[in-house]
Amino acid sequence: MRCIAFTGFLGSGKTSAILAVARALGERGERVAIVENERGAIGVDGPYLESQGLGVREISDTCICCDIQSNLGHTVRLLDSLYQPTWVLVEASGVAHPDELANTIEDEEIPDTQWSLVALIDAVRFNKLWPDVGGLGYLLRWQIERADVVLLTKPDAVAETQLDSVAGTLREVRPDVAILPIVLHQPDAGARVLSELEAITQC
Repeated sequence: MRCIAFTGFLGSGKTSAILAVARALGERGERVAIVENERGAIGVDGPYLESQGLGVREISDTCICCDIQSNLGHTVRLLDSLYQPTWVLVEASGVAHPDELANTIEDEEIPDTQWSLVALIDAVRFNKLWPDVGGLGYLLRWQIERADVVLLTKPDAVAETQLDSVAGTLREVRPDVAILPIVLHQPDAGARVLSELEAITQC
C-alpha cells in the first residue's frame, strides 16, 4: 500500500492536489482512500471531497502529527481492513510539523506500507511567508527539508521572474528534491505528481 501525506500552509492547494491525484489513480483502476485532517469544529473539505465521489474518513479538532500519533495508524489500518486501498492520501493540517508527522508515520510501522511526503508551496504568498524565520517561514523550511517532492502551486498567478526566484530559493534548501511548478486544476496535474513520486520509488 502506498501512502502520500500532503503538507502545506492553509490555501496552498492540498485538497486540490489530493483530488487531482485521486482522479489520476482512479483512471488507472487503483483503489484510493483519503484521510482528511481539518482543524476546527466544522470540517470544510470533507463534504467537498465526498461531493466529488470520494470517501473520506475525517480526523477533526486536532493535528495529525502531534497529539494523535496512534490515531493516524489506527485510521490507516481501519481503511486497509475495510476497503483494501492500494493508495492512501493523507491531508495534514496546514500547521503540521513535518518532522513530527514523519516520526508518527515511522512509529506506526504499518507492514507493507510505503510513505511519501509531498510539500505544497504557494508561489503567490511565498515572499510574504518565507521571511518569517521564527514562524511560518520556519515551518515552510521544515516542510521542504522533509519532502520527497515539492509542488510549487499557483505558478500561473505570478510573473515568471518571481517563479524562478521562488524555485531558486527552494533549490538552495533542497537541491536534491524534485520541485514541480504545477497548476492543480489542469487535467494532467495528478498524473504529473504520481510520475514524480513513482520515479523516486524506482531510484
